[in-house]
Amino acid sequence: MSFENCYVSTNSNQTPNVVHWGRNNLICYGSCNSVLIYDPNVGGGGKVMHTLVGHSKRVNSVKWLSGVGNLFETELVSGSTDSLVFVWTLKGGIYESVTLKGHESNVNIVDGLYKENDTNKAIIVSASMDCTVIVWYRPKPTDTFELHQRINFGYSIAVGLKISFLPNDNQPILACALDNSKIQVYVQTGIENKFDCGAQLSGHEDWVRGLDFASDVDDLLLVSSSQDTFIRLWRFTNKDLVSDLVEDTSKVDNEKTQLRVDNKKYNIYLESVLTGHEGWVYSVNWSPVSLQILSASIDKSLIIWEFDKVSGLWLEKVRMGEVGGNTLGFYGGVFGPDGKQVCAHSYHGAFHIWAYFDKLETWNPSVTIGGHFSEVVDCAWEPKGEYLFSTSSDQTTRIHAPWPSKKEPITWHEIARPQVHGYDMSCLAVLSRYKFASGAEEKVIRTFEAPKNFVDNFRRICQVSEDPQGDAISGLSTFIPKGASVPSLGLSNKAVYTDDNIEQAVSVDKRNPYPEESHFVATDLIEPPTEETLLQNTLWPEVQKLYGHGYEVFALAASPDGKYLASSCKSTKPEHAAILLWDTSSWQQIQKLMSHTLTVVQMQFSPDSLHLLSVSRDRRWSLFTRNDQKTFELAATTDKSTGVHTRIIWTCSWSHDSKYFATGSRDGKAVIWTINKGKQKTNVLGECEMVSKPLELKNESVTAIAFAPGFVSEYYLVAVGFESGVIRIFKWNAEGWKEVLLLIQSFAHHLTVRKLCFRPVFGKGGYNDNDKNVMQLASCSSDYSVRICNIFLNKLS
Repeated sequence: MSFENCYVSTNSNQTPNVVHWGRNNLICYGSCNSVLIYDPNVGGGGKVMHTLVGHSKRVNSVKWLSGVGNLFETELVSGSTDSLVFVWTLKGGIYESVTLKGHESNVNIVDGLYKENDTNKAIIVSASMDCTVIVWYRPKPTDTFELHQRINFGYSIAVGLKISFLPNDNQPILACALDNSKIQVYVQTGIENKFDCGAQLSGHEDWVRGLDFASDVDDLLLVSSSQDTFIRLWRFTNKDLVSDLVEDTSKVDNEKTQLRVDNKKYNIYLESVLTGHEGWVYSVNWSPVSLQILSASIDKSLIIWEFDKVSGLWLEKVRMGEVGGNTLGFYGGVFGPDGKQVCAHSYHGAFHIWAYFDKLETWNPSVTIGGHFSEVVDCAWEPKGEYLFSTSSDQTTRIHAPWPSKKEPITWHEIARPQVHGYDMSCLAVLSRYKFASGAEEKVIRTFEAPKNFVDNFRRICQVSEDPQGDAISGLSTFIPKGASVPSLGLSNKAVYTDDNIEQAVSVDKRNPYPEESHFVATDLIEPPTEETLLQNTLWPEVQKLYGHGYEVFALAASPDGKYLASSCKSTKPEHAAILLWDTSSWQQIQKLMSHTLTVVQMQFSPDSLHLLSVSRDRRWSLFTRNDQKTFELAATTDKSTGVHTRIIWTCSWSHDSKYFATGSRDGKAVIWTINKGKQKTNVLGECEMVSKPLELKNESVTAIAFAPGFVSEYYLVAVGFESGVIRIFKWNAEGWKEVLLLIQSFAHHLTVRKLCFRPVFGKGGYNDNDKNVMQLASCSSDYSVRICNIFLNKLS
């Protein structure tokens, strides 16, 4: 048995220096505590190829190590809130790490390059909240990185950092932007090659967040961007200052505008101030192939600047950005290796890629990856396995689906964001292909139904030809909404029946500055949508609110036949720990199931919809069975004498044939139970009994468990997820457990696995082949990621 990662969905962290595009055409970025390597050229829209796990806290900065003319980077450096710097080196298809210890607080920015264009000699610089910048040096690839120098700023911190070479020289030059809004320029001097401050550049009136160097023949250019909304361009030249560049050379402060390096003297002058942004400018980046500057700002725009020889000025050439009321601007932007692509990451970590088309001379948005930017708490497949729902404490619910573009392989992307909420989400349940319910940190359960615009786009993007439910919706096209919008200061998605609700999306008058609702435009998509489209035009209308719980909703479960919805809320008393059962045809509460004394954390109906299983913080599970009157009654539970688990039971799952159910607990145990009909009822277990010896893993906490959708070589296949992020897959029968596959943190997750769910049918999504030798396992985690893994089955002995 073997596996491969099919899909990794997660956004970048919310810091300015956390994304970098190398000349190897790979994008590295930090997400939660890991570093991901994203190849934008795989299939139609790119794919995350590697996950690098080592840091224990948030990754703040990443950078490929490169030198002049070095085309393919194989090393990168990352800095984290855990105060460590990691250097990752590609060896035999695997990235191996080296840890650099020296900082005493958060490492916010890292940079590095190869000295003398020799990959043997590497320099890395890192800036930390401990008011220092450390220079690390590796003389040979077989050597380790040594702490070469610690630059101490006293009570100041570096908020910008960049290292480069002087033109036509192997002399490193280092620019540090401090929190006093000044830029200090360092060069190596003396026998020990220590960095000394050679110049200080003043002019910005707020923190300088972006720095980048570029060579212009014999001169060096430094571009800086600041929270004062301005971009400044500084020229380092060993030519004499001419009078037309500086009005009165007698007023020049030589100490601050001259840089002495060995026997050379560089004059530094401000060449230009670029104005065009209306908000903080977080990053600036030179094109690798021309003297163009890319700037990214919190004002929702990116600008490409170019020198105009006719006017002698740096002018705005192209402006790109986000459109819509829900976006909050950009943290950073970088050029691709050919200078004809740009990648930006926005305030919430979403990626945007624009590509230049020569024929039309335009910059057009490209399909890219995306994902949640906070803990992903739940995920569930559409009943036929066509797409995957996920929901997160980032207050969104998202839909992920395969995109069979003309390029192979098929890549997965986010195709809709049916709910953008005002509370952190906690759970979801899929009722049918086009219906789902969700719960958040509020006492209300909300149900949603797909609008016509989503159905049409889903069928086009995923190339679904046979879709009876979609045909039914198309037949009622005049009665169902085309989309949805969110009222101002509201939480409920409101149905929109027209292609454009522009009249409701503008403010009424000056006294009422807020529009009635957000702007929806029905868009016909043939490829996965961009972030702006996802935010505005892919919402699902809300069809029902369910009230009844006294505290925040915590768990939901829907019966496979679509007739029932079960819900639970946070509780510390038995009356609040009751499970509410809803009839989905009338949305009436039909039962209140009492058994637990503390929060019910997970529930699942059996595949035949006859049983409801629940597990709770009270260390017990309960089984409710449907009787002849079509109501559910308590059939079995556990107590101190019959319970196997000694800690919170986090998870439960049913086998595909409804014969067995599994429970997993913080005590590291996974137990399989069955309903032995005809067994004498001697205790609270009723007819239930444990089937085999429990799976016990010391020093582990079982947080997720799932049965495969069918038999594999006459065995049941069970996936078990742990608090450590590891996923183990076992084959099981009445004789016991045997591990057949281990997904370590770099292939699974590096924080708690919150949910596991196998695709309901065999085969890979998007291929329509029902290949019995492949199954897909979806997982979500506290590490912000949703993953789909292809598991290739061979005969189990």
